[in-house]
Parts: sequence; structure tokens; C-alpha cells
Amino acid sequence: MAASKYSKIFEPIKIRRLEIKNRIAMAPMGVGGLTTIEGAFSQRAIDYYIERAIGGTGLIITSLVWIENEIEKHRMPSIPCTSVNPAYFIQTASELTEGVHAYGARIFLQLTAGVGRVGRPAGLLSQPIAPSAIPNYWDPTITCREITVKEVERLVQAFGEAAKVAVAAGFDGVEIHAVHEGYLIDQFTIAMFNRRTDKYGGDLKGRLTLPVEIVKEIKEEAGADFPVQLRYSIKSFIKDWRQGGLPGEKFKEAGRDTEEGLKAARILEEAGYDAFNADAGRAMRPGIGPTPRFIRNMGAISP
Repeated sequence: MAASKYSKIFEPIKIRRLEIKNRIAMAPMGVGGLTTIEGAFSQRAIDYYIERAIGGTGLIITSLVWIENEIEKHRMPSIPCTSVNPAYFIQTASELTEGVHAYGARIFLQLTAGVGRVGRPAGLLSQPIAPSAIPNYWDPTITCREITVKEVERLVQAFGEAAKVAVAAGFDGVEIHAVHEGYLIDQFTIAMFNRRTDKYGGDLKGRLTLPVEIVKEIKEEAGADFPVQLRYSIKSFIKDWRQGGLPGEKFKEAGRDTEEGLKAARILEEAGYDAFNADAGRAMRPGIGPTPRFIRNMGAISP
């Protein structure tokens, strides 16, 4: 009975041409401290992920990796960064991917543009940034610096460069962090945080310009068949600044509601994203516990 009920989870699934042996995925979990001084994967990190492959996971998604460390400058070492020493990053990451592949698992590298207004000032070597001049989450007395168009375009370019590093290191795909949980790219997509009047702001389509440009750049640099997955929050659960809403609680959504979330998903699918790693809610919102996380093929999204 139990075997029949859950048998689907052990069947293979495809993301573009990539076949994954089962439907068990290890979600990215923001693991810190698994990096070398030069921004590469440490031996501890390699062992950590390979152990999950030994356990039978079909798809492993790494913890977030910086695509660059200049526009939003973080203290290092904190998490890996593809741009500090790309050759060394490829060397250590190749050991990781080879080990994971030896046990039949697939592995995606999660790439991030940064955390924006939720960046802890103590962990930054520069003023916190955001799509617009809005308060920092941790210290509202600090106003985030509005990132320039030139800097946003540099981030898009850096995603393409990081994707080429991922290909060279043997990763099976990348996951973009994220239109998800209130981090930097998500801040661009939400009207509450994005007050820009240039091409990266305005209506929903304008606010989605950044993630759209990112996937197009990656496909251009890494190839059309290289899987690009998006970490995605369908609904924000934001009541107000630094106030989160609880599931089942009645409140006016100040972020992305479900209707807009589904509309945005279709725009992002058309732009080239191959899969969603979807959840609901946002990081660091008071009173909210873990939310369900799962992989969905883009074609499965429906109202």
C-alpha cells in the first residue's frame, strides 16, 4: 500500500534533456562556512554534498554562491564566489560534481546576485544595496543605496560568466537565487521595494526585466539546453515593512499575491526558465515557520 502510494517519487523526471533518477531533491539551505579563503568549495563542502548523493538523492542544489563580490561587497570567506579565482573554483567544484555523479545524482549550482535590503550590515564591506533607496531590514535607520542601471547590467553579465564556470566544473544546471523570499532579485520584482522608473521598474513586466535578462544571458553563454531553474516564491506573505503574515491569517498582501505570482510565473517561463523550485513566504519574517519546497516543471504551473 505504502509502496504504491509513494511510488511516483522514485520515478525519473526530466528538466529539458537532463534526466534525474528520482523526484527527491535536496533544497538549497544557505549553508555557511563551507568555503576556502579564495571563494572555492572546501573539502568539507565536497564531503557534505557527496554524502547526500550516497543517500540516494536524485537532485542536489548547492547552497547559494556569489556571482561577484564588488557591487554588494561581503566579508570573505563567507560563501563561495565564482569570480574570486575562477580556475580554482572550477578545480574544487569538479571534485564535487565528479563525486556526486559517481553515485548517480545530479547537481545544480545555485547562483545569487546578492541579498539586497536583507543584508546584515556587519557582514558587508559596503553600504547595503537595493532596487531603490529603502530601509535595511536589520537596521531601518540605514537606507540602502539604489543600485545603478550599469551595476544591474553588470550583474546580468556576471550570471552568464558564472554559468560558464558551472559548465566547466561539470554542474548539470544552475538555479537562480531568486525571485524568492525577499532577496535582491525578488526585491526588483515587488512594487513595495522597487520604485524605479527605468527599464527595471514600473509594471509587473518591467519589474521582471532583471530575472528575464538573467535567464537569457545564461542561455546565450551556456547553451539553450543547459537547465536553468528558478527559486521562486508564489506568494510573499508580507503585511507591511518587517511584518510577515501567517498562513490562514486575513491580511492585505503588500508583496506578491498568488494571482500575481502565477502571472509572473508564465512570463518567466516564456523567458526561458526550465523549472521552478517553488515555495511561499519570505525570509526573516517574524512568526513564520518553514514552508513547503518542491521542484515543479514549468508546464505544471496552473491556477
